[in-house]
Amino acid sequence: MATDVDVFAVKERIVDILDSDTALFDATGASGKVRKVTAGAPRMSRLDKETTVPQIWVTNDVIIDDSKRRTSTQSNAPLTTEHTLRFRIILIDDAKDGPKAEEKLDDFVKLINEDITENYDLRTPGGAESTSVADSCVVEQVSELNPQFTGLFRSGRVIKLKVIVTTG
Repeated sequence: MATDVDVFAVKERIVDILDSDTALFDATGASGKVRKVTAGAPRMSRLDKETTVPQIWVTNDVIIDDSKRRTSTQSNAPLTTEHTLRFRIILIDDAKDGPKAEEKLDDFVKLINEDITENYDLRTPGGAESTSVADSCVVEQVSELNPQFTGLFRSGRVIKLKVIVTTG
């Protein structure tokens, strides 16, 4: 993986964008809002014991960085490289009431989709274009966290993001 892209900084910027949406996030535990947004992977084996819900994690996908040389080279080094970064936004909530839990998760996904669309270049929330850390960011897929959990202790969604960053 290239050292010129700070992958964790990109994840942190996504966290900042989600944190800044007052319709989505409230750290005080307001009803109907996400209580915590974290950069990094959750401990999947402990999701059933997680007490801070609803909660979001922004983590790497299976393929993290797919790099392509986009222009000529100089001194045997590429002048411009396009990095396709892949991330997952993992969202969990209680599943005590299946239909209500599903509706709540769908509402959260809608808000996250809107946040990503509005901040397609991952700039600082409310910031200038010069604060962007990506050329583009799009939601590619939304799926259930684990279909085996449906109607049990936790319910969740996995939102897959594709982020393009050009370096050089």
